[in-house]
Amino acid sequence: MANDPKPSAVNSAEEKIDQVTDPSHKNKYADQRDERGDVDALESEQRRESGQAWAGPGVPATSDGQWKGLIIGSLVGGAIGLVVLLPLAFIPISGLSLLGRLIVCGITGAFAGGTAGALYLGGRMPELEGETVDADGRPSVGSTPRDPRSDDRGR
Repeated sequence: MANDPKPSAVNSAEEKIDQVTDPSHKNKYADQRDERGDVDALESEQRRESGQAWAGPGVPATSDGQWKGLIIGSLVGGAIGLVVLLPLAFIPISGLSLLGRLIVCGITGAFAGGTAGALYLGGRMPELEGETVDADGRPSVGSTPRDPRSDDRGR
């Protein structure tokens, strides 16, 4: 999968994501690359991670990567959902005016796309930023970088 030929648009998008998420550092909160067995280093890493945690009304404590993924995914997914569902407003629906159909389809598309984007990027952004590695520096079980069919970035 990682060696499949990709269109240039996909390659350029992946390069931009790599620049923003810094793939060179495997563990986002680690002082050094290899902290196996160093309890003090692992405890300070946990403190740094919890120091950057976010929480809000109706939102449980999330890591920095989850929070960024939630916000970015909501906005981008909402915009995509709006654009995708808006053309459905031109189909006549039982007595609603065009303006009413535009409002209903626009709001529905924005909420649906925002939810899908938040769920996807909220889970994917921590992987891209290196938050999903075990104490031994390997990708956590169940994360895409651990899949033998993907590259070190989970693609």
